[in-house]
Amino acid sequence: MTTDYTDAYDPDEDFDRVYTLATARRIRRWIRPDDRVLELGAATGLMTAELVLSGCAVDAVDRSAPYLERLQARGLRAVSVRQSDVETVDLSGPYHHVVATNLIHELADPAGFLVRCRERLAPAGLLHVSVQNPWSLHRIIAVELGMLDSLHTLSARGTQYGTRRLFDAEEVVALGRAAGLEVIHREGVVIKPFDNARMATLPAELLDGLDRLARHLPDHGAMNLFTFTHV
Repeated sequence: MTTDYTDAYDPDEDFDRVYTLATARRIRRWIRPDDRVLELGAATGLMTAELVLSGCAVDAVDRSAPYLERLQARGLRAVSVRQSDVETVDLSGPYHHVVATNLIHELADPAGFLVRCRERLAPAGLLHVSVQNPWSLHRIIAVELGMLDSLHTLSARGTQYGTRRLFDAEEVVALGRAAGLEVIHREGVVIKPFDNARMATLPAELLDGLDRLARHLPDHGAMNLFTFTHV
């Protein structure tokens, strides 16, 4: 069971929304009209609202009733909402896409979770997984300044919001391979030189530039995004 931080964390107001929207724009490139999408950990629907612009149908799953009430209040077309733990939800698909972003670091059994994601995919379906990147530029700087002991040290914020551990890109690829999945694409999301509080002070055009910069520094984005398919 993941940590419940509903009362302490607002996905629409926290700076993390920048990563959510940047990730959603990348995933949208893979989605065709009328595709079926399973979004696990949908929260308030910030990403959901971006995904449905592709003309797809989304089954959105989250454990938090208050978050899902806000998702439903968006009035999104072709979105079905299910309150459930993402590890035990009984939706079976098949789906053209399963979306599990910024999630597996909170799970007790990420390997088993990826197996269940694969089982819900259509034969040519895609699984989109993002994780916090221990090699993000801000973490490298923090280690060099003595603010973190190592790149994999959990911050106080990470612990508060349920992070169990940080995954290197190679570890995520290995988890996918063990689950019968192969990576067909990987990219970084937003170059992050500072912590969230300082990033929040930057103008929107600079944040957009830092997201574009991730194309040139794919190993050092704030998030790593992977697209998997069946082996």
